[in-house]
Amino acid sequence: VPLTLAEAQRLALRRSPQIDSQKAMAEASREMAVAAGELPDPQVFAGIENVPTSGMNAWSLREEMTMARIGVMQEFPRAEKRRLRSERALRDADRVDVAAEVDALTVRRETATAWLNAYFAMRVERTIASQIREAELQATMANASFRSGRGSQNDVLAAQGALIDLRNRTVETQLALRRARIALARFVGDEADRPLAETPELHVLPQPVEELVKVDAQPDVRRLDAQVAVLDTESRLARAGRLPDWSLELSYGIRQANADMVSLMVRMDLPWSPGTRQDRELAAKLKERDAPLAMREDLRRMREAEVRQMVAEWNAMREQAQRICEELIPLARSRTDAALAAYRGGMGALTMVLEARRGELEADLMLINMELAAARAWAWLANLIPGEAR
Repeated sequence: VPLTLAEAQRLALRRSPQIDSQKAMAEASREMAVAAGELPDPQVFAGIENVPTSGMNAWSLREEMTMARIGVMQEFPRAEKRRLRSERALRDADRVDVAAEVDALTVRRETATAWLNAYFAMRVERTIASQIREAELQATMANASFRSGRGSQNDVLAAQGALIDLRNRTVETQLALRRARIALARFVGDEADRPLAETPELHVLPQPVEELVKVDAQPDVRRLDAQVAVLDTESRLARAGRLPDWSLELSYGIRQANADMVSLMVRMDLPWSPGTRQDRELAAKLKERDAPLAMREDLRRMREAEVRQMVAEWNAMREQAQRICEELIPLARSRTDAALAAYRGGMGALTMVLEARRGELEADLMLINMELAAARAWAWLANLIPGEAR
């Protein structure tokens, strides 16, 4: 079954360890969000208090003030802080989700490029193979003409030289095809050895240009938005740090000579100097938040320019390919036919036919190269926004 471009992209997405890694990190952040919103675990303590170090009862447990003490302590961070810590973990999970979308688009784009490179390398191989068949026939005819005395040795050498050149080009093309298959196998595994289906409609963009230049929907830009959301939550958490937390401690003291005792202690943080600590931490978080905002604007401008440049390149390559197909290739075919007719009529040399054949081959290869350049631009534009692989 031929391997389509869309199927190759789906296989690559399923096999990508990088995307699996991002998904695992996102799930880890969501799990952490649950824990961050809960109260800390209580602490249990036990010990001995008021052991004398001098006098008659030094280091003795019989002193009436000495007691064994056991208790439990619970910290109570403010509910707003716990909510913000949970929100921060969720925002980080959202950021990793967007990063996974960026990686998915990268995998799709690189898979499409490898698939297209292999497809057009196969076209080049077929084009050169057809020229080799013609060159072998011409070399045979040149040898026969030379032996019968109607041709020259120069024609024989020229035909053999053209055949050698084509065979060398075949080796280069086979190497390019092998490299493309290896690059494709990185994403789809053994499926890269399957025959390739026809290309999708490369002359139609997946979305209108007006939609493509709206780069705010692209994951690269949205990833910075998610980073801003994380830092915004951290700045609110730093602002909440000005409010003190408190803890409660309940203990029971056991004494030998006197009655047992119960103690209840309440502890609270004292923001002694918020101007040099909490306020500075808040200012630092606000400055950290400004950095991705500036980077987002720069990225938005750069990506919009890249989209417009790629659209212009796609249009230019298609226009050149159309001109080559409609004008240059027919002209090269006509030149070959004229040279071949002159040679058969005894009015021209075989070298003219070989030269015309070479020009025809160059025109065919030029068309394939232009179509490949347009296809690469299409692949880049088709994988800007998440969606179903085409």
